[in-house]
Amino acid sequence: MAEIKEKAQPYLYESSDKLAILVHGFTGTPDDMRELAKFLAVKGYSAKAVRLAGHGSADWQDLENTSYYDWWKAVDDEVKNASARYKKIFIIGYSFGANLAFDMAARYPDIVKGVVSLGISVYLKREYLIKTLLPFFHFFLKRYKKTYIKKKYLKEYAEAGGYVYMPTKSVYDFYNFVNSYTKKELHKVTAPSLIIHSRADAITHPKSSEFVYQRISSPRKELIILDDINHNPAMSQRKSLIFAKVEEFLGSL
Repeated sequence: MAEIKEKAQPYLYESSDKLAILVHGFTGTPDDMRELAKFLAVKGYSAKAVRLAGHGSADWQDLENTSYYDWWKAVDDEVKNASARYKKIFIIGYSFGANLAFDMAARYPDIVKGVVSLGISVYLKREYLIKTLLPFFHFFLKRYKKTYIKKKYLKEYAEAGGYVYMPTKSVYDFYNFVNSYTKKELHKVTAPSLIIHSRADAITHPKSSEFVYQRISSPRKELIILDDINHNPAMSQRKSLIFAKVEEFLGSL
């Protein structure tokens, strides 16, 4: 694997025996969650960001050489290791990281005390087009460029370890996890859950969060759909409000 970018390295802000495990999204890096992690550390929560396998290097092909099992295992290992050290464990997932967070909650109901979901990936914008063209791309193109990233942000995005190109094989794996696990296992989730999404999300449809809210079996759950932010709520102009809601939610558990 190519060298992991410095900003893409996992990190830990130690603060207490209450741990928030932060999980980034597909093709993203732990840096996407850094501001939220620092906020939580100041508020008395230890915060640890996981780097999913194959992510954060200088070469998008490193992602192609992994599978959804490898991404899942990175989080699974972290939860198991943390369970022996921390009194309370919460999982905060962004985009596909939220899919992994709910999977952990379904598997380890005695360990995961709460889940925060930020822009979970169940239904994507322009999904019909993606699914229609993906088989074609799979045979003729090994990668797909993210055209929604503005040129002025491309260098910064790459420096943080984010992949501008997505391997078509990995997109297949992404959908396989959503269909085989997220959609089928949500009913097993009983942990308190805070679910946040943007109505203006350009990547994942807000009905993703509505679907999750309806399917999980948590006796305590809250769904918040905000109007004026985009895909990553933790990096939006409304992040102060979102951070406050996350702190309020964790503090009540």
